[in-house]
Amino acid sequence: MHRWPRLLSLPLLAMAASLIYFTSSAQEKSSKPDFDMTASYIEACSCDMFCPCYFNTQSTNHMDERHMEAHFCRANLVLKVDKGYYKETKLDGAKVWIATDLGSDWSTGKDSWLVVNFDPSVSKEQQSALADILGQLYPIPWQKKGVDTAAFSWNVDTKTGVAHAKMNSGKGEVLLQRVKGDNASHEVVMHNLKYWGAQSNDGFRMWKSEHEAFEGDGHKFAYDGTNGFLITIHFSGAAKSASAD
Repeated sequence: MHRWPRLLSLPLLAMAASLIYFTSSAQEKSSKPDFDMTASYIEACSCDMFCPCYFNTQSTNHMDERHMEAHFCRANLVLKVDKGYYKETKLDGAKVWIATDLGSDWSTGKDSWLVVNFDPSVSKEQQSALADILGQLYPIPWQKKGVDTAAFSWNVDTKTGVAHAKMNSGKGEVLLQRVKGDNASHEVVMHNLKYWGAQSNDGFRMWKSEHEAFEGDGHKFAYDGTNGFLITIHFSGAAKSASAD
């Protein structure tokens, strides 16, 4: 007589467990961001080490080609997506070469320009996804924007301490050399510094630029012995509709 309640309780417990599982699964799915990306960069710019742009509101005062004062930060940001998605589109392995000048005042976008070069292996769906992600990651009101396709190599050799990205056309190149610290077994890494809109990063790894150059969309620059670093970032968020631009 006393066994019946226990026997009846078993299917009730199983049903409750199922409800908890499906409810938690639904909540997890609803809280999943529209996009999530972990990407590694080979990056260099026209400034001396280390990036003054992360500590100021205006670009460094350089001399321009006419030896006149000019504020700018001309850079190559060459990224490879380690793992990522945008809604239903996988982004793993996608490569993008961003050439840019932050201009003289990035709060207004004055004098700024941006050229996004997708490797030919990046599909149209991935390009559209990355355009939204990168637009949110670098929320600058660019004065001029361009999009192109450029095949390029991307390689970081931790044994030799050399990082190299180069366009097959020869119109873009970044060559970095690892900076030696007091302890040769450890890299020089800057932590506790935000990388643009990314929620987190693994630290700015000090790899000085031996050479960086870019030519395209009416822009051309080349610098030797300037700022460079490697970094891996994590960025996630909600998709932005095209009408919101």
